[in-house]
Amino acid sequence: MKHTPILLLTLVAASASAAGLGSGLNYNRVEVGYVSSDSVKGFNVGATAELANSGVLVSGTYADVDGKGDIKGFGGYMTGFGLAYKFNVGSGDLAVGLGYQQGQFGSSTGFAVAEQTSLGLQYRQALGSSAEFSLGYQRVRTNLGALVVVGGFIQGGAASENDNIFSVGLRYNFTKNLDLSLTYAFTGTSAGGDALGLSAGYSF
Repeated sequence: MKHTPILLLTLVAASASAAGLGSGLNYNRVEVGYVSSDSVKGFNVGATAELANSGVLVSGTYADVDGKGDIKGFGGYMTGFGLAYKFNVGSGDLAVGLGYQQGQFGSSTGFAVAEQTSLGLQYRQALGSSAEFSLGYQRVRTNLGALVVVGGFIQGGAASENDNIFSVGLRYNFTKNLDLSLTYAFTGTSAGGDALGLSAGYSF
């Protein structure tokens, strides 16, 4: 999607005019989940932590996935990490961060590798005492490479693309520690296509 993140920036600008005492949102969380995009589906685990209440957030993910569509028959894993800084904006938080993700996939006819680097924004705000929402924007660069056997011959290919990714999320907190989260990312085909994620989390 080739759009400017107008909705997110408008929300942030409007919220910034209100002086806040802190959102009270917890960023120390581990999760297990399921994700399905236009190109892959599978299970993932992840964790995020705030370093000593400094506003600095570190995160890591691991996913075991199977290919869909053009890469059906491939399977593999993806790992990633992120580093961000969050600050209070109105009644919520705005996080600005960098991310890196890489994956390796194989099939009976060849293998493929992919990596993504990103720069992004995420706004997060509580909705009452039990629910919250988030809005996100990322500028992502995806690098792909593959070697496959076709008709007894080895063929190779590589590609690089830049994409804008917009995401929305909802979370319901059953208790102070347990939650269920739903996310949807509007993503260009070169970055894997639109993705739906569902996860159960534990906050500590």
